[in-house]
Amino acid sequence: DQRVDRLEEPRAVPHRPQQQSSSAGETSASGAMARLFKAILATSALSAASAVAAEAIPLPPVCHSITCADIECRSPLELRRQEGQCCPICWAPDDVIGLDRHSALSGNNPYARDPHPAAPTTCSGAKCFAPHCAEGYTPGHVQGRCCESCVPGR
Repeated sequence: DQRVDRLEEPRAVPHRPQQQSSSAGETSASGAMARLFKAILATSALSAASAVAAEAIPLPPVCHSITCADIECRSPLELRRQEGQCCPICWAPDDVIGLDRHSALSGNNPYARDPHPAAPTTCSGAKCFAPHCAEGYTPGHVQGRCCESCVPGR
């Protein structure tokens, strides 16, 4: 017996005609409340409809005690839950949103530097990079650090 979490289709709320009030202020307040209620209902229906698509796949047993965040996806992303996932995510295929598939530099890194000569002996194997210092600062050593740092200009 596998549990399948599905959201029900949004149901239309029957329209009830407003009763005439003896006061014009009460009628406008009731009308404003009705418009607010309709707006909330429309928003809920859209959220529920997108969540139905995300919940169509049976939940793995480990997910039954997990509460997922209520997320909204901005276009072109869509709410989707893949098989094996507990919670839905915002997703789009690679041809819709380009994915940065950069790779590591090959060869020597032009920005890599050896640890500073005055660095502690515990810095063996540290990866250091050339600092880019703001105006008034120059590359230098700070006692106890492995790599060159920006220090006030000398």
